[in-house]
Amino acid sequence: MGVIELVLNKKKNKGFTLVELIVACAVLALLITAVVTMMGHESVILKKNEADISVQNSAQETYNEISDIMMQATKIRIVGYVTKDGSDIVFPKKTVGDKYGATDNLNLLAFTKKGQEKSSDDKNFEDSGVKMPGDSEATEEVYLKTVGDSDSQYKKLYLTRIEVDYSVPYDSAFNNGVEVEAGTDKDVCSATIIFDANKIYITKTYKYMKLLDTTYSTSSSNEERDACLYTSKLNYLKDGARTISAAIATVDTENQSISLELKFLDNKMTYNVSGITNVKNSYVFIDAK
Repeated sequence: MGVIELVLNKKKNKGFTLVELIVACAVLALLITAVVTMMGHESVILKKNEADISVQNSAQETYNEISDIMMQATKIRIVGYVTKDGSDIVFPKKTVGDKYGATDNLNLLAFTKKGQEKSSDDKNFEDSGVKMPGDSEATEEVYLKTVGDSDSQYKKLYLTRIEVDYSVPYDSAFNNGVEVEAGTDKDVCSATIIFDANKIYITKTYKYMKLLDTTYSTSSSNEERDACLYTSKLNYLKDGARTISAAIATVDTENQSISLELKFLDNKMTYNVSGITNVKNSYVFIDAK
């Protein structure tokens, strides 16, 4: 065996030195750290995207349900706050439940069709729908729409509730003993859309199909309340003991339409959904002249 072959065999059997092992371990640790960091970053992005999609889906589904109910209305009552000075309320962009700084600037008003007022405080759409030029006798805040020389201006209602009656097909399978006239093919659903801070509840009670009722009271269980809950991601402000939900409506009584905007905020992700709902049935807001 030659000298060169002996040297080569010696190198083959030599193995790694301690320094080489330390360097190899350090490089491996850096590679593992980089991979773990990358996976963690991707996980955060994935969770954020899932949260964003959840907010968007919740917003669109809730808006669609409210719009569908209002579109079918045969009777409607809208309750909400208006600002006395006509200013717009600015909702937070990062944290829900911020304080509203103009406590004395809000009036709570209810509007319904003339002759259907629930209380003496209710305004009706006929007398309060449109303020014409030169009409200065009534308080400005009463009018939902002002028509002047310039573009029309709508009064924004920051909603607390919408009460709607509408017709639905009658199915005797959901009647638990309520007496019904022969030949009845329609039932009446009374829906109440409740805007409570970051939550929107929708309750429904039927004249005949009582098995379909979904409602709750102050004594109801959490399960009963949750059955009526459509979203808990609505943006809102605090005004002392009151809350102002970011659900904004303008009402055009002449064209029987309601413009609705819902502002959502969840984990600093904002999403707004808006549109105009045209009520199908005639004379829901005002009677024919």
